[in-house]
Amino acid sequence: MPPKTPPTTPAEQLRWLVDRAAISDLLIDFARALDDKDWDGYAANYAEDGVLAISPTVAHTGRAGLADFVAGSLGRYAGTHHLSTNHAIEIDGDEATTRSYLVAAHVLDASDPSRHADGAGWYHCRLRRTPQGWRFAHVALEIVHVSGEPIAH
Repeated sequence: MPPKTPPTTPAEQLRWLVDRAAISDLLIDFARALDDKDWDGYAANYAEDGVLAISPTVAHTGRAGLADFVAGSLGRYAGTHHLSTNHAIEIDGDEATTRSYLVAAHVLDASDPSRHADGAGWYHCRLRRTPQGWRFAHVALEIVHVSGEPIAH
């Protein structure tokens, strides 16, 4: 996603900058909620009909039940550490797309943090503006590499 030329009028520039900041904050809160095991907060970042696609066979549709779905996957780890960086954001009115980098560590045993399952890749997201602010309409994880012990989903 090469950067596009920003708007030229001051009002459009302000809207563009505020939207970009809000979307970046949402991407950061996405990672924070996972690491804090704030499953309800994580689900609140999605639109009512939002989709999380971890792989072609592991996915969940809709905010309802999303907290339990994610808790069932990541709740098994003693801790996680998700880094969300390089937020490429493209806004088109009340819709947006993003591509952000992901590096995640999943600690298997709190007493032995050397046992971990790691992964890295990109999040490809579609977002929409809602009365509550920007929310994820679709999040797809593209895994580039894994290391350590196997990651369970």
